[in-house]
Amino acid sequence: MKHGRNWPHRALAAGLLGLAAGSALAGGACTQVPLQADGHYDFPSYLKPAPGAYGRWMWQSRGLCYADGAAWIERKYGTDQDTAYDQRFEMYRSSALPKRQALPLILWAHPSGPTQIMIEGNAPPGETSPLMEKLVVPAVNAGFAFMSVQFRHPRASQSVDPRKFDPQVPHTDIAEAVQWVRSRAADLGVDPDNIFLLGQSRGSLALLNAFLPDLRDRSRADWRAESSKPRAVFVAQAQTTYEHAALRDGFILPTATVPVPPLTQPGFDYRAYLDRNDPAFIDPGSALAALDLGDPPFWMRYERAPTDHGNLAVVPLGSRVAAEGRDPMKEGVCYEPAAADYPLLADSGCFDEHHPNFGAALAARFLALQPTAEQRRAVGIQYGPRQATQRQLDKVSAQFYDHYTCFFIQNLTPAGAVLRAQAVPEALSPSCRITDWPWPPKP
Repeated sequence: MKHGRNWPHRALAAGLLGLAAGSALAGGACTQVPLQADGHYDFPSYLKPAPGAYGRWMWQSRGLCYADGAAWIERKYGTDQDTAYDQRFEMYRSSALPKRQALPLILWAHPSGPTQIMIEGNAPPGETSPLMEKLVVPAVNAGFAFMSVQFRHPRASQSVDPRKFDPQVPHTDIAEAVQWVRSRAADLGVDPDNIFLLGQSRGSLALLNAFLPDLRDRSRADWRAESSKPRAVFVAQAQTTYEHAALRDGFILPTATVPVPPLTQPGFDYRAYLDRNDPAFIDPGSALAALDLGDPPFWMRYERAPTDHGNLAVVPLGSRVAAEGRDPMKEGVCYEPAAADYPLLADSGCFDEHHPNFGAALAARFLALQPTAEQRRAVGIQYGPRQATQRQLDKVSAQFYDHYTCFFIQNLTPAGAVLRAQAVPEALSPSCRITDWPWPPKP
């Protein structure tokens, strides 16, 4: 197989909360599909052969609006620049099936850095994409449709212009995408009872959106009358709380008191750093606080193991700032300290916005709710190695989505399982052994 553009493995693992998000609008606003005289939306006419190596067996539509096609402005986190984009999506499905054949749907929420685009529309024949190979190909091969949506960053969804700051900006874009898809399911070729969320980093907003109360408003006559609840959600490197105070006070020690000349000044105040960079009035919410036993099943993966399941507070990233005046969120050394040189920092659990202690906190919250044995089997949190080199962590992150479709197959409704079986011959269906997936890879 010929590979074109060579993104590194960390293209999937990139997207720390502090990185820039979204992309400038290219080619104008998204396209609203009009209502036809027969009462249907002609989404099938927008499906064309997918770019690159995928055109022989996969349809793609791109640049279409979901919901109201609203235009958004978002600040690049920690910068003085704005980014413009809107409610748009792209969709993939097997070209061997009728364009309106109902399929279960996987809805992808991207990390920061990448946009909703999985492969450029002008990709030359034979070109492939890691995002396509890791995410879309397994989905389509397993009998799902795949949709990638644009959405606002949970903490950076504001203009840099303070006059335009709006504390009422919602953080429910992904939930609203689920509602809108349900309202257009027949024309999109989607089974409305089997919509699954998939996300990473910034896209772990999907977890919060899955746990929030149902946004359904039965008094409405539009897409908002539909349920916002997915069947299940799978996320990697998830931040399970976006509440400023909970993040600042519950997961990090207030200061780093161990000096590491010349990399840092002693006593870096991480709380003050967060207070400077996070507008205090933005409170997207917390999956930790929202979780209850009525929520959809969830599966989570992290690069490394928690520092301590019983004590979630860790030494902040700012303890290893590159130099005075540099941004500790972007230029600190975040994975393995050089223990031989700085033994007091060895195994400190250097905090970043993807810390596995978020997963440990969510696991503790779930178990405190006293789930049944069946409910416990429907939930999983997997961790990588406790100590690892950068190369080993790269390998783990490259495996984030191995067998992820098996989790969704396990959570299909009986009717959804029939639809999937009609789309994929049994001989071609993936072999799923949920309890013994070979993850993470051995060093």
